[in-house]
Amino acid sequence: MRKLFTVLCISLLFLTVACSKDSTKKEDEKPKVTQKEDIDKDTLKQEKGTDSEESSFQAIPNTLEDLKNQPGGTLVGELSLQKELETDTNELMSRIDTDLQEQIKKITSNTDDANEIVIEIIKLLGSPNYKEAIEKAEAFKPSFKDPYLPNPKKVTKGESKGEIGKAIILLDASSSMLLSVNGEVKMDIAKDAVKRFADVIGQESDVSLVVYGHKGSESNSDKKLSCEGIEEVYPMGSYDANEFEKSLTTFESKGWTPLAGAINKATKMSSNMDGPITVYIVSDGIETCDGDPVKEAEKFANENKERTVNIIGFNVDKKAEEQLVAVSEAGNGKYYSANNADEIQKTIEYEWLPTMADLVWAHMKAPGPWEVIAERDRYGEEYWIIRNLIQKEHDRIQTAINIRYQEDFVTSELGSAIKDRMLERYSASMDINNDLQTKKIEEIDQVVNEIKERVDNWTKEMESIKNE
Repeated sequence: MRKLFTVLCISLLFLTVACSKDSTKKEDEKPKVTQKEDIDKDTLKQEKGTDSEESSFQAIPNTLEDLKNQPGGTLVGELSLQKELETDTNELMSRIDTDLQEQIKKITSNTDDANEIVIEIIKLLGSPNYKEAIEKAEAFKPSFKDPYLPNPKKVTKGESKGEIGKAIILLDASSSMLLSVNGEVKMDIAKDAVKRFADVIGQESDVSLVVYGHKGSESNSDKKLSCEGIEEVYPMGSYDANEFEKSLTTFESKGWTPLAGAINKATKMSSNMDGPITVYIVSDGIETCDGDPVKEAEKFANENKERTVNIIGFNVDKKAEEQLVAVSEAGNGKYYSANNADEIQKTIEYEWLPTMADLVWAHMKAPGPWEVIAERDRYGEEYWIIRNLIQKEHDRIQTAINIRYQEDFVTSELGSAIKDRMLERYSASMDINNDLQTKKIEEIDQVVNEIKERVDNWTKEMESIKNE
């Protein structure tokens, strides 16, 4: 009996060892399969990219930000915006055909989910230029010319507005006018201000524009040339807005500052003229040609009691301001200080009331239909850039879909699902671009309406003043 028990125990022991070895053998085999699967998953993960990259790619974009944040596809990521728009799709696809077929085969062997396949294809062929194009479109701002609506002082009842006279504008074009104020060149600011000023005074006065300091250079060798270079670029006469604007393009800032010589020229020009004559000087500095502008201003004013010299000192220092104030006082006029574009525009507003004809046509100061269309067309250029990027991307992806059909990488059912998904993406992208266009058109219309409202309010104010 004891022997039988011993035999039974030994048998059980052998059986346990045998089972243990068999189990160990199976466990050894199992990790090998798992290891292979892990390698495949790691490979797929590397091909799909990091989680952050994954989130940047979407089969169907929902917002403008989704398009903006999309990285470029690995096969087209080096294309610049201009290159992507100019490159023929067939030519591009032929260059990357081999790589594309290999990638498509990998993608379709790893998954049969239509959405995942679409995302993987976008990672290959998605446009790298949405961000640049969209940000430029978003930055678009309507650029209608701001209407000049002078805010005249009320004329006291019984006060005469005076006889229609003549205005001589003396514009300093010396080298110092090349300096900038708040990022704008002083000469550009002054020209714009003088143009607007002439628009106003030209309503009731003959106008002349004399420029000085625009000859030679600021070097000593050019001093004589510069100091004698005083020129009437718009001859005294009735105001023509187009011709006056052309005259402002005929000179640039260059040399010295013959202020006294310019006032002397105004005196000589007006020697045979009757009635009120006013000299308006826009200058940013003192006399540098050894003349005496105070003496010349006094001489001009003494010719006739209706002659005055008014000066705008544009961004001048204390020494220059003292001289310019003295010149205006000697000329029985006024001195105004302006330090930037806004101040110089406000300074040129003077005692002027528009005629009834001006008020009737005041609505023309607001943007007209053609100007609105032109501005919409200007944004349209940005719209079409984005639209063409969407179309180019869609054409590339459509080519990739055709490769799947040709090479039998997927079933026809899966192929149809992929194609439907891509059409959804195309439609969604176009809708996003259309929404941005609608927003920008609304911005254009809003600016137009704001300008029209300002013009209407100004017209009502002018009519009220005229009726007082």
